[in-house]
Amino acid sequence: MIMNEEKIKCLLLINENKKITVTALAKKMNVSKATMSRMVSSFYEEGYTLEQGKCLLSKKGKNYIEETKRKIKNLTYWLQKTSRLNEEEAHQEAIKLFTTLNKETIERICSRIHFNQVFDQLGDLVEFSGHYLEHHLEPGKYIFSFTLFHYKDANVHSMANSGFIHPAYLLIEQHQGFLVFQPIEMKKELLKERITISSKLKSMKYLLNGREYECFEKNDCFYIPITDLKFFYTKEERLMQTSLTVKLKVDLLKGHMPENLALLKILFH
Repeated sequence: MIMNEEKIKCLLLINENKKITVTALAKKMNVSKATMSRMVSSFYEEGYTLEQGKCLLSKKGKNYIEETKRKIKNLTYWLQKTSRLNEEEAHQEAIKLFTTLNKETIERICSRIHFNQVFDQLGDLVEFSGHYLEHHLEPGKYIFSFTLFHYKDANVHSMANSGFIHPAYLLIEQHQGFLVFQPIEMKKELLKERITISSKLKSMKYLLNGREYECFEKNDCFYIPITDLKFFYTKEERLMQTSLTVKLKVDLLKGHMPENLALLKILFH
């Protein structure tokens, strides 16, 4: 189902008025009862309501509208900060933006808002743990830039740097945070042999406090928990960064390469 402005407003009204009827909903939305009946039926077909013809949200519908409300709230805040709109005007424009902007753009705006709020709270604090972020950032995805360098020379990019989708993201859910990296196939031409070899990251480990930990895999991505990582904040530039040593193993079509260390540098800006 394609969610337009009218459908979002309708779902918000259903969420706010638990016992509202189709007739009352049509009146509030200033549409005919027939039009509203078709809209409510489409919600049922998508699993957003519990019964045909009834304005009662299902668990799926409640989850969807709670997530939608969170994003609209953030867009409203952003519009108020960047324009001269009052709260109600910003709210109405936020609903329009939610239905026109793609999901990625909305996530980027929301993550920027959340980080600015956290940065404001940090004040003069320079160093803090990932545990702090897990309990101060709202649930969602937060985009960050990263670079992998040779372990023995931090000025030279590691070949593994091209083995991931850039940028990556920080996932916050249920007060837990994970750095999420998605590997991709790498190709390299061997001029001497006149062939191109393909490779892909087979495993990823990270070193922390002298110990080695295996990244867990999910949906073809590698996850690193942030709880015990140290983050550094630069107040003047409003930048947050961290770094850690990782151990990577590449799976080649013609065999396996030994594990290699690399320095992973991460920047939120």
